[in-house]
Amino acid sequence: MTAEPRVHVVRSVVAETPGVVTLDVVPVDGAPDRFEPAQIGMVGAFGIGEAAISISSSAAVRDHHEYTIRRAGAITTALHRLQPGDQLWIRGPFGRGWDLDALPGDVVVAAGGLGLAPLRSAILALADRPGGRVVVVVGARTGADLLYRQQYDGWRARGIEVIETIDAAEDGWSGRVGFVPDVVRELDVDWRSAGALLCGPDVMMRITGDLLVELGMPADRIQLTLERNMQCGIGRCGHCQLGPILVCRDGPVVRYGEVADALHVRER
Repeated sequence: MTAEPRVHVVRSVVAETPGVVTLDVVPVDGAPDRFEPAQIGMVGAFGIGEAAISISSSAAVRDHHEYTIRRAGAITTALHRLQPGDQLWIRGPFGRGWDLDALPGDVVVAAGGLGLAPLRSAILALADRPGGRVVVVVGARTGADLLYRQQYDGWRARGIEVIETIDAAEDGWSGRVGFVPDVVRELDVDWRSAGALLCGPDVMMRITGDLLVELGMPADRIQLTLERNMQCGIGRCGHCQLGPILVCRDGPVVRYGEVADALHVRER
């Protein structure tokens, strides 16, 4: 973990979906820090500030990191404007990553929207493990919003089952229509021996987590990441508190049982 910022240079920029880009970056002073899938970097734009962004590239690739970023505020807008050769700073990696060793059987990966970004490194790691199915259910509002869609065939070629779904029917779409939990409910999985990784809007993770428990999956085999709650990366500012946990200190990956009650509290 690097608490001090390291200056990085942008190698390439990939436009993923409307308002979302992936930056391929390398430090100017040596090799990137090793990370665990779902760990985050505090990614900074000079003169503006920093934001917690999950590392979306494969943890097995050691020569660069990738960050998939949605343009939302001043910081992410500045990061979106970066071009190859431009510089930024990064602190980290921080946090607790996916516990892939705790997933011995089939694995259901449920992603909503940008939630696929912190799951991509886990999907790539799971593709290399022997035994057990890996089923990825990825949902978005529209077909154009499906993140990394051009990579799905490559995942399928490595044995990953990928199911795409969008919220409502649209012209030219021949795939599934419906929300992620509805698709998960229909899967043919031995729920009592399976595990799950979830990331997406809080409501999606709550509904999917409740559903998996209802289907018989033990709550301690359901992992979710809450990196969007992180602010400082080190648990000092307190903005990441969710019920009994501080996401920077105890996450971003947590077991569903740790946060289920807090996710059911209506925000004011």
